[in-house]
Amino acid sequence: MSSDEKGTTQTATGWFEWQTTNAGKIWNRYVFDLEKYWGGVFPKELPPDFELFRDYPWAVGPFTKHGGNPILHPTPGGWDCGHFDGGVHNGAIVRHDGTWYYIYRGERPIDFESKSDIDYVCDIGIATSTDGIRFTKDDAHSPLFRRGDARRFSYEDVNIARSGDTWYLFCNQWDWERFTDPRFSGTFLATSRDLLHWEPRGIVFPDAARTHRNAVVLQTPENEAVRVNGRFVMHINDGLMAYSDDMVHWESREIAHQWPGGEGCFALAGHDPARPDDIILFTGGHHCGHFYAVGQVLFSMDDPEKPLAWLPRPVLEAEGDKYPWENGCDANPPHEPLSGFRDCIFFNGLTRHDGRYWVYYGGSEYYTCLATAPVAR
Repeated sequence: MSSDEKGTTQTATGWFEWQTTNAGKIWNRYVFDLEKYWGGVFPKELPPDFELFRDYPWAVGPFTKHGGNPILHPTPGGWDCGHFDGGVHNGAIVRHDGTWYYIYRGERPIDFESKSDIDYVCDIGIATSTDGIRFTKDDAHSPLFRRGDARRFSYEDVNIARSGDTWYLFCNQWDWERFTDPRFSGTFLATSRDLLHWEPRGIVFPDAARTHRNAVVLQTPENEAVRVNGRFVMHINDGLMAYSDDMVHWESREIAHQWPGGEGCFALAGHDPARPDDIILFTGGHHCGHFYAVGQVLFSMDDPEKPLAWLPRPVLEAEGDKYPWENGCDANPPHEPLSGFRDCIFFNGLTRHDGRYWVYYGGSEYYTCLATAPVAR
């Protein structure tokens, strides 16, 4: 994740710097700061009678955080044991045949020799649930990808959608010694028929001129991929979008428009029968003083590249004064520091169930937490 004060994306060098900064240096950096993290497009003042979801009827929300957060923790001694600044987070959520599948990013200290200064590595794991709240990690199938020659890669930030009888998992694959080389680093694809066994398909844009990362595929609230003008649609960071006929082969293009929020979280369509042309892109980035909060941008099925509007305030933000795990601290007393990302909320997974949207977000990049919002107001 990375975004600058104006809501536009940083260069790869800037992103690399904050990925590699050590814990001591960043503990007092990624906190609420009106000067550093306002985001230049957001108004400082709003009308006295301002009500976000009344004045922006297209928006999804309000969100309510689950009282039992966090709902997923790193496993001590496991492949997802965590390290300072990273744990279990940024996963996709889907429901299939009555089971909830949370397919998440798990971090650990780096376990191989590398010339890079980055000190962690990630893989993707599976946790299942019957109620969307109590999850059991699937150790029989997890982790998914770091085997053989792929052990040197880090796999991060999952987005999943279904087309036909196949599930498509998109995530970031990083080679820390070649993180700017699109042949080895960027959007990665795997496919599955059962959400448990995944076939790696490799880097999606190996011939691109620059790295493509944080791809989110436009989908319904039931996680079915959506076609626009006959083609599937993918929002990508840094002024890129892509289109596909089959969810496997994608053609990317530079786009002319920008919008606030440095990274795409989730792209939603087909969610409101009264507004069938709406597309909502959830975005994470600098937002009204928050280092990372989640906002929403409105697009249309007529043109998924051109933003029509965006919210002036985030819909999910860290509340460190209320929740220690959103202030970089252990969820358990005495709440010792375990992450420098003290003002950081980001998610990759949304689904609809029982009249509500269910969102699984990262608390300080260390825990997975749950928030829900009503489908209809």
